[in-house]
Amino acid sequence: MRRRIVKALLGLFWLMTAVGTPAIGAENRIEGTPPLRLIEVQDSPALGPENAPVTVVEFSDLQCPYCAQISSTLKSLVQLYPGRVRWVFKHFPLRIHPDASLAHEAALAAHEQGKFWEMHDLLLSNQGRLKRDDLISYARRLGLDLQAFANDLDSGRLQARVLRDTLQGRSLRVNTTPTCFINGKRVVGAQLLSRFRQVIDRELVDSTVIPRATPPMP
Repeated sequence: MRRRIVKALLGLFWLMTAVGTPAIGAENRIEGTPPLRLIEVQDSPALGPENAPVTVVEFSDLQCPYCAQISSTLKSLVQLYPGRVRWVFKHFPLRIHPDASLAHEAALAAHEQGKFWEMHDLLLSNQGRLKRDDLISYARRLGLDLQAFANDLDSGRLQARVLRDTLQGRSLRVNTTPTCFINGKRVVGAQLLSRFRQVIDRELVDSTVIPRATPPMP
């Protein structure tokens, strides 16, 4: 019953917001946006310390190829700026990707067992195999409690958390993936690592932190 109700709400939400939505990855720009304090991170999965001077909030679709492309970039930022950059993940499945919603629920189910990022990586690496049986196999590979994981998928109880992030994204005018906010500054599309570093270095200057990234390993 809960799954049907949430699906109905999602269907209404998508119907109301579908008009005018650009193609995934069609935009690749940086522009102003509301301050970071308006972006509630709550219990969202994150890498990096809570007190990092720069927070990158990513609204992502786990079936979006551009989101898979940018994932390594965001991981590199956390490594290049140890202690100074935090990456926060937000769920934003798009209607054009039929398996994305369940994949996001699977990521949340893994999160509850302490394996969000491991599941995140598996899902992005296997975007053509995101059916229920595939998700169960990934949970088995990660050593998760399969009964608890399957119950989370089948009950639909995690759909509300996916919807919460999606509505939050829409309130921030997110309509394509990936969309990131670097201390409140919008970055749309799978941009290059160098472009992210330009924005982050400016933010570090503004926060009086030395704006020098750890050089990449040779």
